[in-house]
Amino acid sequence: MSKIKKERYSWAQLTKDCLTLGKKLKSKKFDLIVGISRGGLIPATILSYLLNIKKICSIGYSYYLRPGVKGKLKLTLPPSSEIKKQRILLIDEKADTGQTLSAAVKLLKKKKNKITILTLHYEPGSKVKPDYFARQVKNIWIIYPWDESLKKSSL
Repeated sequence: MSKIKKERYSWAQLTKDCLTLGKKLKSKKFDLIVGISRGGLIPATILSYLLNIKKICSIGYSYYLRPGVKGKLKLTLPPSSEIKKQRILLIDEKADTGQTLSAAVKLLKKKKNKITILTLHYEPGSKVKPDYFARQVKNIWIIYPWDESLKKSSL
């Protein structure tokens, strides 16, 4: 098994990327933001402020057991059944395999929602290409600042 290349992603880079993505989206109209838990919640919150979208909710999936080791995709937090016929900005931190994004889009489209997908990072091998992304990466495990910050704390 080959070792996975890892790359740190800073709070400063997150802020810069969210500002850039926010500028690209400022003329678009969305009814609400749906952040995919857990990694998509922080960029979803930042973009909700930048775009002045006060309606924000989450949908949860679990896929990776640990870096680079996939498990079975499980829905852990379903979206509200009240999300119908909405223009949704769906946000996750990375389109890696596309499994999570694909499942979320399929679930949200059942209620006739219009979905726009945004991620911070996009792997070209993903089965879903986001409509907006900050950076394309290849075969890299991104260490996001919220992951690293918590590992250093001792609760």
